[in-house]
Amino acid sequence: MSHMSRSSTHADANDGSVTGPVRIEPSPVVLARRLRRGDIAVIDVLDLDQGAAEALAARKPAAVINVSPSISGRYPTGGPRVLIEANIPLVDAVGAAVLDLKEGGTVTVAGGDVYSGEDVVASGNVLDADSITDAMTQSAEGMRVQLQMLTATAMEQIAREGDVLLEGQGLPHTGVDLTGRHVVIVAPGFRHRSQLRDIHRYMRDVRPVVIGVGHGADAARDLGPSASIIVGDIEGVDEETVRAASHVVLHDPHGSDAGVIRAEALGVDHSSVESTLSAADVAILLAHAGGAEVIVTVGVESELMDFLERSPAEGAGTLLSRMRAGGSLIDASTLALVYRHRYGAWTLVTLVVSAALALCAAIWITPAGRAWAESVWNGLTGWIGGA
Repeated sequence: MSHMSRSSTHADANDGSVTGPVRIEPSPVVLARRLRRGDIAVIDVLDLDQGAAEALAARKPAAVINVSPSISGRYPTGGPRVLIEANIPLVDAVGAAVLDLKEGGTVTVAGGDVYSGEDVVASGNVLDADSITDAMTQSAEGMRVQLQMLTATAMEQIAREGDVLLEGQGLPHTGVDLTGRHVVIVAPGFRHRSQLRDIHRYMRDVRPVVIGVGHGADAARDLGPSASIIVGDIEGVDEETVRAASHVVLHDPHGSDAGVIRAEALGVDHSSVESTLSAADVAILLAHAGGAEVIVTVGVESELMDFLERSPAEGAGTLLSRMRAGGSLIDASTLALVYRHRYGAWTLVTLVVSAALALCAAIWITPAGRAWAESVWNGLTGWIGGA
């Protein structure tokens, strides 16, 4: 059996086993914040979604162990494929005993077995490309059931949240004028930073109002421009980011008062929204109710599979908020494909003048061109003098 430290992470050349310190946290997104290269990640997620898997893969763990099935058959989910393509072993459905391991203790993953010392403490299935493909195929029927649940939950949410969804009631006045403006909503979702980079020309040309959702506001400040409005929980958001905002809309779908004390301590203008919708959904509705002409979403789910990978309540809320915004809504990934840089008037003048100067220089350096230029110049000055 091979052994490794954090500074020397490797797989045994003979049996393919990996050894490292174990980090345990049911939520992969939360775990990713403290996960380091070479750690063995232990999570407990039924149907590992793509965004969560991407957060884990970015930290480069030696292996990922899931207490629950990563593909249960309810619907096709993209998380396992993300880990496999990143060459990170995924041991699936090992059971809850692995949660009792000592945090930071050394464990070894060999095939589907998890060892603590010489003892096998858990066993599961090693997922590979073929097993993932088979599981995804078998999940097609389950997807129909999930879609039915999504639509049923959406109807319930309309009955419960109809005022805010349809009429914008309960949404605060932020003091930021959005009427006729382009608005970019930055949520801390899958690939949100790379999506921001993809639309940097658009951001520079149009200068939209930026609404940051939670930690998405930090990404907006890092890549520019900073968020004028922040929606959601600001606990953990950088202090400079919060201070740079004109208004903070505090919101927690679970009904807590998270962030109120911090907002008051920092002296930022703030309000709150009571809704079971997610902060990203509230941000979309806020931009729409404010009269935004175009709403660009960064890090917000846009495809059917994205909705199905979330809980029915969360998926239904996002679906309804997107439907409410209607034709004004566009995803950053789509915008990056269709947006073309528009040159300003001064840029065009500069290009024309530069081209003219280059042409004059080319004419002047040739004897025939110089003689022609002198003839034109003498004729022009003679005509002006005669006039």
